Amino acid sequence: MNTRILLIFFVLLVTVLAFSEVMSEGNLDEKLQKPISLVDVKTVKHPPIRIGEKLTYRVKIGWAPVGQRIDYISKKTIIQDEPIYHITSSAKTGALVSFYRFKSLQYTYLNLEKLQPIRFRNQLQDKKYSAIVEINFNDGKAEYNKKSQVNSKAPQKQDVKTIEIPTGTQDELSMVYFLRCKEIIPGSTYYFPMISKGKVVKVELKVTHGEQMKAKGLGKVNTLMVQTSNGSRLWLTDDIFRLPIRIEFDTKIGKTTAELTKREIVR
Repeated sequence: MNTRILLIFFVLLVTVLAFSEVMSEGNLDEKLQKPISLVDVKTVKHPPIRIGEKLTYRVKIGWAPVGQRIDYISKKTIIQDEPIYHITSSAKTGALVSFYRFKSLQYTYLNLEKLQPIRFRNQLQDKKYSAIVEINFNDGKAEYNKKSQVNSKAPQKQDVKTIEIPTGTQDELSMVYFLRCKEIIPGSTYYFPMISKGKVVKVELKVTHGEQMKAKGLGKVNTLMVQTSNGSRLWLTDDIFRLPIRIEFDTKIGKTTAELTKREIVR
């Protein structure tokens, strides 16, 4: 298996489950309607953010399983009189790809009232390479700090900067929950800002009705499909939960998928 393709996929999986990192410069069909700012779209009446929700995904390239991802809404706290949700995400390769070890641990603190992150952290290990990225969000700016090493014996590199950000800017994990909480309408195209690789990018998404799908533990469900200009596809359940149940991403060695295999409410 091409390890570079595997790395690319896991980076995409960790940063938005393979559907988020798409720049506005992508050539969407010019006939589509003018994109709508998702930041300005109304939040659903009952946001599907529930303490203890744990989502487990199986990741495959073609028929071969290559790893697992787990997203978990672990707790709620109050900061400056506003509800803040602590959300974690872990991803790693499995035993069948022992020749290529990859793992990542992310967390975000998400302000549910404003649907904006206030803090993000990603700890990454890719074979010998390691990196820690931390972002603190403030009004109109974000403090970005990245520390990385090519290997344990190499000198540590550090990238520290202040980034000017638009209202509603998301991080690589918060954006999944931001999307789930918005009243997206099939036939519409949306955009929103996100910090990726140390800069603000404009993520653009087209929403359509998806096919009815069978999800483990959920039975048959109606879906909404979210598609990007590079052809990546995400299916959300078309109900109050808006669960991300399937992600597809085409590579040179075959179709890569991440499928929801378990939804738990952990007390």
